[in-house]
Amino acid sequence: MSCPELSLVLPTTGKERNLFRCLDSLVHNAPASLLALAELVVFINADPIAEVNYDRIDAYLEKIKSKFESLKVVRADRFELTAEESAFAASANATGKFIWIVGDARIFLPEGLIRLDEWLKKPTAPAAFFNTVWYDQGGFTNGQPSIHIGAGEHVMSYKQFVMHTGINFMATAMGAWVYERHYLDRDKWAHIIKNCGPHFSHVATLLAAMGETPVQCYTTFLYINESKAYHAGDASEWVRYSKLAGTYRFYAWSLGLVRQFDYLIQQGAYSYSDVRRSMCSEGRLLRRQIDEIYMHLLAQLRYGWANVHEKFKQSEFDEIINFLYRSCPEKAVVNGLLKELYTQSASFSDKQFMAKFSVINEANQVDNFDLKLSSLIVDQVGDQYIRLHPKGYIASPVSDNGDFMLGYKLLDAVPDESRWSSFMGGAQGVTRWRILSESEFLAFTSKKIVRRIDDLFPVSTVRGGPPSLSRKITSRLVVKFYRSRLTYRLVSLLPDNIKKKLKSALM
Repeated sequence: MSCPELSLVLPTTGKERNLFRCLDSLVHNAPASLLALAELVVFINADPIAEVNYDRIDAYLEKIKSKFESLKVVRADRFELTAEESAFAASANATGKFIWIVGDARIFLPEGLIRLDEWLKKPTAPAAFFNTVWYDQGGFTNGQPSIHIGAGEHVMSYKQFVMHTGINFMATAMGAWVYERHYLDRDKWAHIIKNCGPHFSHVATLLAAMGETPVQCYTTFLYINESKAYHAGDASEWVRYSKLAGTYRFYAWSLGLVRQFDYLIQQGAYSYSDVRRSMCSEGRLLRRQIDEIYMHLLAQLRYGWANVHEKFKQSEFDEIINFLYRSCPEKAVVNGLLKELYTQSASFSDKQFMAKFSVINEANQVDNFDLKLSSLIVDQVGDQYIRLHPKGYIASPVSDNGDFMLGYKLLDAVPDESRWSSFMGGAQGVTRWRILSESEFLAFTSKKIVRRIDDLFPVSTVRGGPPSLSRKITSRLVVKFYRSRLTYRLVSLLPDNIKKKLKSALM
């Protein structure tokens, strides 16, 4: 028997609301030809704390199975703690040429499904990516895309896509990708889950297997995706996972990511320079992937200061800091401060620890200044800043600091010269931003004469206006309060959303 064209793999914990809503959106909105060439694999990864009504699920699936080429229902042998582990177990049941792993919190849209159907009938690359849009748990949709892609259709390598968008953000979410199944190397995936951690392991697996393989990218929205509880400040699921897995609160974004990148570097799929150039982009958020690691490493060090069982082992911290030294040389001072914070925290008083913590935290926030992504600047030629970019370097006038981040958000950062110059307010036919290769960077010169100091330093790096008298008083109290280990422990018990509100009101 020949294999189906597409394996639609749907891991679910068995929540009927999610499962039925997801499948309804497919059955009601997908072209019949798309479903007819697909095997549907429903993998039920039952959560022990939630009862699953298998009879109702079976009855529902019986009604829709004729829409698909075939339908398999598989029950997990054990509860898989993460979506990635559930997807790994579920993918073992796929037999199609292409595989499409879909989370059950997706609601599919007809426009994206039509485009996917057309692409599968005539693939333009071994893989395709589709854009997605958010909605919250109250059903509110703001039209915010998961990722910004400037072209309607765009082909680039999988590695380049991840370097633009981040290994751990929405653009790499399950459901947005369809690819030839042979790229999903299950031996590599199992190794990454076991040795690096499960979170984002599917992305690292594809990076190791696909690398420079071309991907067809579409701006068309394929589905809307429910924002997770922690986006609204509820970290209870992450707390639960940490306890069940016996790992650190911020393991996934710190040691886990470091180990995945180290693995990719060992495999020859990535380099330390690639890590340094990689970005994180989710909706409006934009920062470097390496800065994501710094931010969560610092947060974990603070957890370890408050609770000894949350402290990295010496070998683990050494693993992280050695990676940071190689992948982010511009933060050598911060690396030294982090090492000091870890090795001497036991001898620090609460006040000393928080003073050191605050210095490092402030250094990590440098890209929030008006000089956007200043940590990426490696050169200034006349009135042009040269920043690291996933494709090499990007040259942009210093006066464009308020807008230049589009060069990272848009995958076609330098399209037609006249259109781009017009969009940026430049003279017709003059390109204000340029993507430079290594050789072009070395040869880059500026013919423009710089006449004013403002052409060289046009932005202020001082944030915000002066605080009010009440905030001056309360912020000092808050800082003093947080420098006590005991009070920090007490405050950490409060829900995240309440802590955010208190902080915004007092500081």
